[in-house]
Amino acid sequence: MRRHVRALIMIAVMLAAALLVLGVQQISLGDFERGGTDTILGLSLGLDLQGGSHLVYQAALTDPVTGEPIPVSSDQMQALKKIIERRVNSSGLGEPIIQLLGEDRILIQLPGVGDPGRAKEFIGETARLEFKHRMFNVPRDLTEITGAEIVSVTAGFLPHETEDESPEPAVAPEGSGEAVLEGAEAAEGTETAAAPELSEAEGESTAVAAAPQMQPDGPPLLIVEFTDDGAGKFAEVLDRLNESLGMLTSSGGLIPPSHLDVSIDGAESLRFQVNALSMQRIAESTRFAISLPPDNVFSTAPNAAAAQTLLGDSPEIFFVEIQGKVDEDIGLTGDDLSNAYAGQHSASGAPIVNLEFNSEGTRTFGELTEVIVAKTQRTGERDQIAIFLDDEELIAPVVETVITAGSAFIQGRDFTVQRVSDLALLLESGRLPVPIELIQERTVDAILGADSLSKSAVAGIIGVALVLLFMILYYRASGIVASLALLIYGMLLLAIFKILPVTLTLSGVAAAILSIGMAVDANILIFERMKEELRAGRTLLSAVNIGFNRAWPAIRDSNVSTLITCAILYYFSSRLGTTAVQGFAFTLAVGVLLSMFSAITLSRTFLRVLAATKLGRRLGLFVPIGGADLPQLKQSPRAPALERS
Repeated sequence: MRRHVRALIMIAVMLAAALLVLGVQQISLGDFERGGTDTILGLSLGLDLQGGSHLVYQAALTDPVTGEPIPVSSDQMQALKKIIERRVNSSGLGEPIIQLLGEDRILIQLPGVGDPGRAKEFIGETARLEFKHRMFNVPRDLTEITGAEIVSVTAGFLPHETEDESPEPAVAPEGSGEAVLEGAEAAEGTETAAAPELSEAEGESTAVAAAPQMQPDGPPLLIVEFTDDGAGKFAEVLDRLNESLGMLTSSGGLIPPSHLDVSIDGAESLRFQVNALSMQRIAESTRFAISLPPDNVFSTAPNAAAAQTLLGDSPEIFFVEIQGKVDEDIGLTGDDLSNAYAGQHSASGAPIVNLEFNSEGTRTFGELTEVIVAKTQRTGERDQIAIFLDDEELIAPVVETVITAGSAFIQGRDFTVQRVSDLALLLESGRLPVPIELIQERTVDAILGADSLSKSAVAGIIGVALVLLFMILYYRASGIVASLALLIYGMLLLAIFKILPVTLTLSGVAAAILSIGMAVDANILIFERMKEELRAGRTLLSAVNIGFNRAWPAIRDSNVSTLITCAILYYFSSRLGTTAVQGFAFTLAVGVLLSMFSAITLSRTFLRVLAATKLGRRLGLFVPIGGADLPQLKQSPRAPALERS
């Protein structure tokens, strides 16, 4: 028994993993995502089981002069497939099945999508490749916020927020440089700057709700009050600044966040820069609080009144938005690109992407590189050329030198052969659009798909139940072992289908049920060999070992021949576009491989464990017919009688 502990632990671990995979409807571990919320066990179901849309497009390139069709290259079809995959995935139209058919056709299946109209709208669009001039820290005057929309500029603090309730509005009495919190007791002549209130300049008495983010025990804040219209416009500016902070993270710090350049013309002239983290709207009012940098003149003010003196009676404030990045359209598109291909750097051998432009593209690209290089030499700022495909950024390289010859290359530290190949394909597809025509469209109703799924499930359950019943009734104890191994096999098979993932169709379900029959067939070969060994007088353990060893060549040869047939079916079905046959071949191949493991590992381990128990002495339970006539069970005068079945 001890020698089989390791095998039993391995089986238990695999079974637990399978139950965990099937028990969780949707698996999401970083970039690894499997399953869904709208299918049984989270399995990926095809059109005939879930319903959806079936579209087949054909590439149609023609000579503009003669009108004769032009053969489409495999690279163009691969690029076309990548573009359609990205478009469908970004559209939220479920999990598409996209594959090439033959040399010039592409199949698109959208399970769960009953109306393919939305998909057809953008699948047939031509890829749009654009080159843009990317500049950083570009100033923009906020001309939409005029002086008439700024009510006041004062110095003050944000109030604390208590746990029980928000404080009452702070009101500054006339002639006082300090605000007093209503209901708070303060000794005469003492300062109240640390109280939970908003301290404002003399004569100001507007109530403000609490916002517990800045404490009134540091330098005074700048409080800017707008009109209702002005507050809405400034809130939009603040939203843009917050959005730019997200770009800082997504770009790995390469794109600086946007910020504001603030100038104040008052008793003292002030100018400073702040980002979104230094500004906030005070509750739902028209006021915004700005935390000033520590080196401003406010830092020396002992209280809000002194800070207000520095501002003056009627200070004017001006805002300039410093945009983190601006992508300027320069009119350079994929039509100006003659060629894009992967290559290697002549000196270092590193993977690169080569670009070649036509005459118009050469002129535009050369002028752009001259502007960028001149700016770099003048200011030290390194602008980029951002390349977009269908408004999605592909790459944004910097310019090292002026390029006027019409050819350039893109290199990068993280470039691999695969990445430069993919980039070249995408760039090439944007330059040379591949027109496609819809030649086949089919919609499977969701109700029909659900009906097919339920009937398939019933057929599978009935078929498996009949197989298990036959095995138990005929092979008795061995049949119970085979049934247990078969149930584990079924759970492992479904878990593999979910992890790969395998898209199950009606033909795939049929292949899965057929693979169950083949798994049983392997057990039958083993049990028949065991029966012969038991009748030859061998012990159960010896019969199990010899039975498996002698049955293995037949199991191996039959399964290998099935796998060869599956490979032939898969190859020709992928060329001819018969997805039903392709799904059948792939599903059957997975099932056959797993059935070999099930028969050799699961069944043999269970039988060996059973042979080491008392039940293993009842040899009649392991022979279908004539168990009482086994030579091991005959009485011997010198040995005690063995227990008969």
